[in-house]
Amino acid sequence: MDTRLLRAFVVLAETANYHTAASQLYVTQPALTKQIKQLERQLAITLFERGRHGAQLTENGHKLLPFAQQVLSQTNQLLNRASELSSQFPKSIYVGFGISVFQEASFFVARLREHLPKTTIYFDDMPSNIMSQKLANHQLQVAFLRRPETPFSTHFAVYPLKKETLSLAISTSQLTHQSIKQLLMTHPYLSLRKERGSGLSQQIEQFLEQQKISLIPAQEASDIQTIIALVGAGAGVSLVPYSARHISRHDVTFIPIENIASATWDIDVVWSSSLPASWQDIIRALLKETLHHFNRHANPK
Repeated sequence: MDTRLLRAFVVLAETANYHTAASQLYVTQPALTKQIKQLERQLAITLFERGRHGAQLTENGHKLLPFAQQVLSQTNQLLNRASELSSQFPKSIYVGFGISVFQEASFFVARLREHLPKTTIYFDDMPSNIMSQKLANHQLQVAFLRRPETPFSTHFAVYPLKKETLSLAISTSQLTHQSIKQLLMTHPYLSLRKERGSGLSQQIEQFLEQQKISLIPAQEASDIQTIIALVGAGAGVSLVPYSARHISRHDVTFIPIENIASATWDIDVVWSSSLPASWQDIIRALLKETLHHFNRHANPK
């Protein structure tokens, strides 16, 4: 069976959205639809119910999904093991990242391409909990993600990258000398959907609870870029990672929430410790270069 079709099945099942899945798979939506229909014909089973809300797994689709994930995991393990035995670099590497490390992850991938010019590098934005799952299933080789409450097992190498903090995003035209709490209470609150960023949502809930602030979102969105665009348009304020300022516009101001433990978290880079030593040496060297680059620019002499 063509594992390309199984990967299309798994990614669409995880995202429940044809546009998002097609983007992660680097194919067009019509091509993804064709792949799903081809797999359904081969299996003689309907895998998805299609509607206004995207693609929802059928009962049979739910039953087959774990088997598809297992096949892909075993296939990736086989390919990685073959690369190890042949001492060759892989034909493809999957790197995941979150918005908090967009700059660092982009710099790392650019340098990785220079070191591995014959390797296809897939670079995808996804929530940290999805990255953890994909690491466990060998669907990701490198992940820039929020440090989980339960540490990774010894099967993974962990490289501490940086600390991140929450910030208030507000339209520059609406900025006043009020406190962050006052600004949150006097403007409509815009929120990222929980399913798109469960870790960030939990961080925000902890901060709001500690500060005794109760907010009901006036509007929700599926990505931080949309949230920032709405803030810039004056639709309200939001709490986002301070690093989101790097993808922002001039009409949005970001105020970091400093010296509050519930507003900060750690970002790590994680990869499988079973990867060949030569690969891991490159990863560590490039991460060291990445940290040096951004620390130098953050603290110029």
